[in-house]
Amino acid sequence: MITLLGAFITGGFSAFKAVRKNKADEIKQAGELKASISTAKRKRVAQGDASAGKLDEINLSDRGWKDEYLLLITTAPLILSFIPDYAKYVDLGFTALKSVPEHYWYCLAMVYIDTFGFRRMLRVAVEHWLSKKYRVA
Repeated sequence: MITLLGAFITGGFSAFKAVRKNKADEIKQAGELKASISTAKRKRVAQGDASAGKLDEINLSDRGWKDEYLLLITTAPLILSFIPDYAKYVDLGFTALKSVPEHYWYCLAMVYIDTFGFRRMLRVAVEHWLSKKYRVA
C-alpha cells in the first residue's frame, strides 16, 4: 500500500512538472510570437518611411514657385490681421471659410502635403489614427 501511495505521489509530481513545463513553453512561444510581430512591424514601417522619404526628397529637390505661393497665401491672413484696416477683411474671410465643404479641406491638405513633402508625417499620423480606431496593438 505504501508503494502504491508512493507511486501515486511520484506520478502526481511528474504530472505537475509536465503541466508547469507546458505552461512555460506556451509563455515562451507567446513571447517569441510578440517579438516576431514587433520585428515585422518595424521592418514594414522602415520600408514605408524610406519610400515616403524618397518621395519627399524628390519633391524637395524640385521646388518651384508653388512653394512660395502657398507660403504667401498661408501667412498673408496672419500678417494682415495685425493691420487695423485689413483685420476686418481677414475676419470676414475666416467667417466665410466656415461654410466651405469638408472635401475641399481634404483636397487642400493633399496639396500642402504634396508641396511641402509631409508624406512621411502623414503616413505615421494615418497609421496612428487607424491603430486607435481599430484597436490594433
